[in-house]
Amino acid sequence: MIGGRFLDRFVARGSKPDETVHFSMRALARANRAMAAHFLWDTNPVPEMPPPFFVQLGCGDRVLDGFLNLDFLPHDARVHAWNLLDLWPEPWAGVADGVFSEDVLEHFFYGEQAYILCNVNRALRERAVARTLMPSLSRLVDYGAAYSPESRDVMYTAFGVDTGGDALNMGMRFGGHRWLHTQQSLARLAQMCGFEAESTTCARSSVERFAGINLRGENDSLAFANDLHKKRNVARTILAPDAIDGARHVEEVSDGMHVFVSTVDHPTVRYVLPVKVEASSFACLNVRSTNLSSFLEHSLKWLCINEERRDNPWHFDETQKSRPCMNVVTRNQLRAIAADLDAIASFTFSPAARAGEYFVIGCAELYRLS
Repeated sequence: MIGGRFLDRFVARGSKPDETVHFSMRALARANRAMAAHFLWDTNPVPEMPPPFFVQLGCGDRVLDGFLNLDFLPHDARVHAWNLLDLWPEPWAGVADGVFSEDVLEHFFYGEQAYILCNVNRALRERAVARTLMPSLSRLVDYGAAYSPESRDVMYTAFGVDTGGDALNMGMRFGGHRWLHTQQSLARLAQMCGFEAESTTCARSSVERFAGINLRGENDSLAFANDLHKKRNVARTILAPDAIDGARHVEEVSDGMHVFVSTVDHPTVRYVLPVKVEASSFACLNVRSTNLSSFLEHSLKWLCINEERRDNPWHFDETQKSRPCMNVVTRNQLRAIAADLDAIASFTFSPAARAGEYFVIGCAELYRLS
């Protein structure tokens, strides 16, 4: 986190907080907590339930007996408040006997799904299973190809859809869907996060506790199901910035979360790993940062690996994130940035495009297979 020692170094270099700056995230939080929360993040609290246990992610109104039911909008005392894109607490490592989710993962973008599955892996004990059910992109494509308005199904009666292409698009985005999978793409994502995917029916599972608790089936929906078997452990390293250049400190929002304003175009934040990480073990990386001044540019932020690789940065697409503080690089994207990279020693992140832009900066979370 960005603690006192880091700020002492930063201020000592002559970049003192500017008392003339009028913007204050803390003032915004006091005036409109929900608006401020959109730009910030938190750490999920450790549930008051001793391990081992089974977990249900994104339970909604459906509470399962004998499970720790998690949802970002808990509706009663049996549901624990949990945001899948907030930091997962450090004690949550190897505590869960299994994790179940249905109609959850598809509501996040690809990088966010990798982030969630890496945290699920960390939470699971050795050789445990993460059970996931979601709409099938393959079945949806087939549905769109065969679609006929004469069928008068829900797409026609409720949404006015009368072509196969529109039916496909509606199905992909129905209810806030952000990223659907085929069996092949889900298996690849699972492997990247330390799992091996086993395709099952919606009602059948290799874990007795998960069998028959599905809401949807193959015959009355486009759902498909998988048992994700944990094969490799995922380790997490949380890093505070080592240096911030081209920006002026404005205020501390909370421990480890600070607002800066850029004094140059493309200010940089540098993170240094305590020990080099082999590139072959890399799963994903998330830098916690939100730009408060610009929301429409697709490549506002960038990241490069190691100092010598600044000539090939990864540009983040701001349209592919559910929350502005998520800046995720996956294993696939690392290959695109530096295909011949052997090890990661540091990385540099640029949170703004122009001088005068405000941004929140915090920790970086690096996940690797061990």
